[in-house]
Amino acid sequence: MATQTLTNFDAILKNVYRGPIVEQLNQESYAIDQFERVAANDMGTFSGKQVIFPIHTGRNRGRASITDGGTLPVAGTQSYADGYVTMRYFTQGIELSDQVIKQSETNEGAFVRAMTSEVEGATTDLRKDINRQVYGTGNGALSDVRSTVAALTSATSLNVTSTQYLAVGDSVDLVDSSGVVRAANVAITSVTASTGHDTTTGSGSIGFAATSTTTALTGGTVRLTSPASVVGSAYPVSESDGFRNITATTGALHQIDPANATSVNAAVPTWKGSEIDSSYGTTGLEDQFMRLAQTIRRSSAKSPDVILTTLGVQRRLSNQFTGQKRWQDAKSLKMQEGYSAIMIASGGDPIPVIADVDAPLGFAFALN
Repeated sequence: MATQTLTNFDAILKNVYRGPIVEQLNQESYAIDQFERVAANDMGTFSGKQVIFPIHTGRNRGRASITDGGTLPVAGTQSYADGYVTMRYFTQGIELSDQVIKQSETNEGAFVRAMTSEVEGATTDLRKDINRQVYGTGNGALSDVRSTVAALTSATSLNVTSTQYLAVGDSVDLVDSSGVVRAANVAITSVTASTGHDTTTGSGSIGFAATSTTTALTGGTVRLTSPASVVGSAYPVSESDGFRNITATTGALHQIDPANATSVNAAVPTWKGSEIDSSYGTTGLEDQFMRLAQTIRRSSAKSPDVILTTLGVQRRLSNQFTGQKRWQDAKSLKMQEGYSAIMIASGGDPIPVIADVDAPLGFAFALN
């Protein structure tokens, strides 16, 4: 008597496909979510070459205390400057064959329409990358180079300070410390994750195919490939200015410089950001954040609404409060879109400290 077995019956058994597609990627974009919710720039829609906005830069300093009939002080004036914001354009490329569009048109043929998948996926991916740019320096920098590479013709890996913004499949430029592209459109083939995510000294590496340049790369950066990048040329600036530019204490932003005159404005000392340096491992993070909030208040009469930082900094802050924790209504610490926060003292209303996965290691940004 013969026994029916799985081996004999295999040709009759069906493969069962069950959706939906399970997401394995982190699609958080907290900063962008908040900007859209509060209409942060309050400028509405516009077109044209650039946006120009006025700022109040100085008081009337023509004042004095005088006796009856005394000489009046020399008159002063209010001071103003114009900020210039160049338009930036965000793009994401997709390409599909006629066949894949046709053969994915029905539920029986595919879990999702190929065109829908690529368009919606590209939109989400671009949104995620813009969230990275929110924290950046406007020049596409993804990581610093940790060690010198004498000749890239034989090199197939590069030590970097962080792999936070790097992934297999990225096309990047290897740029030296003077901003010159030494290797363009290098495809990343492997990423060894950074160690020490709670410190600024975390390191990792990327792998790539040997390039065609023999120039050494010392103290440079790994940057997103720009369509205009050419080996040997200065790296173009094409991304939006991010928090690291906007809050910097030196350098020009929107053609206004706190220390030097630009082609359109005199130096504006009040334009510089407020910044404090702190030991990352300090146990007094609340005091550090309070100092930063008060520094901002002293210079602008405004207090931050939120502090955005990394997962590690948020955890350090939580550990600082371990001995002081009390159970309370969880909703009191629940922010918009389901994010949670740790509230800290600031001399005024408590400020929520929120972790964003795209915040750069070692930074916290206090924002109004």
